[in-house]
Amino acid sequence: MTSPSDFNSSDRAHGSATRRAALKTLGLAASVGVPMITPLMATGSASAQTADDYKALVCIAQFGGNDQSNSVIPRSGAAYSSYQAGRPSLAIPAANILPISPTGFSGPELGFSPALPNLRTLFEQGRCAVIANVGPLVEPVTRAQYQAGSKRLPRQLFSHADQYSIWESGLPDRASQTGWLGRLGDMTASTFNPTAQVSLAMSIAGTTLILAGDQTIQYQIAAGGVAKVRDLASLYGSSTGGAAFKQLLTQAGPNIFQDTFATTTTRALNNANLVDSALAQQPAITTAFPNSALGSQARMVARMISARKQLNQKRQIFLISSGGWDTHNSVVEDHPVKLAELDAAMSALYAATVELGVATQVTQFTVSDFGRCLQHNGRGSDHGWGGHHFILGGAVQGRRVYGSWPTVALNAAEDAGNGALIPTTSLDEYGATLARWFGASSTAQLNSVMPNLSRFSTPNLGFLG
Repeated sequence: MTSPSDFNSSDRAHGSATRRAALKTLGLAASVGVPMITPLMATGSASAQTADDYKALVCIAQFGGNDQSNSVIPRSGAAYSSYQAGRPSLAIPAANILPISPTGFSGPELGFSPALPNLRTLFEQGRCAVIANVGPLVEPVTRAQYQAGSKRLPRQLFSHADQYSIWESGLPDRASQTGWLGRLGDMTASTFNPTAQVSLAMSIAGTTLILAGDQTIQYQIAAGGVAKVRDLASLYGSSTGGAAFKQLLTQAGPNIFQDTFATTTTRALNNANLVDSALAQQPAITTAFPNSALGSQARMVARMISARKQLNQKRQIFLISSGGWDTHNSVVEDHPVKLAELDAAMSALYAATVELGVATQVTQFTVSDFGRCLQHNGRGSDHGWGGHHFILGGAVQGRRVYGSWPTVALNAAEDAGNGALIPTTSLDEYGATLARWFGASSTAQLNSVMPNLSRFSTPNLGFLG
């Protein structure tokens, strides 16, 4: 699936005429699924690894903007009344909300949408947590400062393409050719995956900025597996066509684009065979996955995790995605369907990690363009800013709500207008907490992953042990 950040392709085209810049400009590395092997990735101390030192992050993108107000909900008293008053035609009846009992939480009684029964169970078991009111920030900002225009704000607030691009880059105040998960790959690949041929950054959701680093170039794989490469022995119907094609790939080209194409295509052929072989060696995963696009992507993540040893990967970063979250006119009809798909896919992937014996080593987390306004517009809700996100995995310090729970009411302290939440936790803090657990533990590394992190007070939100 193509992400809303495709407009950034022109930004990636501006750079010096280096091999890596050519790869980014042409999109060759993405289109054929080949990582750039660089000195940073090819060096590093194997002694930094231990026998069981494997970790994976699974980023689940909700394209369109998830309606957080109908995902995690105040379920009683004045808090529920304010929620209901803000969206009378969209509010979930209090009796239908699935109660949760977060530890150490002093806010109102909360619950999950009735479409999230599995995540609710995992929350109560301590395997799932909620990050409240998180979003892109240039610097901390209050409602008064927002209204006065006295603080710097993310570029083009409330725009799909711009805001998802910022979620990808982690840089709300400037354009970027890299994403924060790609930069995390830059910080960790050479240490943990020194001999891996396939990139640690793997997209099962099409080309995406979030996985692009200076050295890290995403490896793409389809939900159904590795795309089969045509038999070169009979290329174009000729018995000699394949040999001629291979010979062309070994020759130095007259310009950087031809040379880059040859290098990239050779790696594509080699890596397709490598990944296909590694997957073929794995026993079938018995965990049942939902019959949905997101479920199929989650199943492929589980298969790639199962092949980690054959691929010499002690670190893996995955992106999977789901579209259809832009519920301007269909919160009541469509939002529960999308949440149910998310609930089924995330819980199935967690069950698969239990089956594979890596539940404490795999962390799933959600991202989205933005949250949505509390105020209804009839049958739907408009673009917002901050939103709530889910983290799931055996290492998650679950049954907790992290960050600051907002007042879910119109004209509240966090209201940017129409009930759009001004974030109280930054994307920088969210991403840095994930990056620290993954292996980017030094201040310098974390600042490379999230360059604006020093502007915020909580570089470790504490949701990962």
